[in-house]
Amino acid sequence: MLEFEATNPDLRGEMTIQTTLVDADGGTDVIVVHERIPDGVSAADNELGTRMALDNLAALVESGR
Repeated sequence: MLEFEATNPDLRGEMTIQTTLVDADGGTDVIVVHERIPDGVSAADNELGTRMALDNLAALVESGR
């Protein structure tokens, strides 16, 4: 669970993110489920942010750090 702190009340609230890693041929599938997204966060913005975070994670893992 994470909690958003913002001056805009539509962006405040607690959101739960469940991440599941599944073995896949040649790698790992990552399944991310969001629950209780604050009303002020659009589905498109939420998806974009998740994709950006996963891209950053992939770059870190692939760099071997």
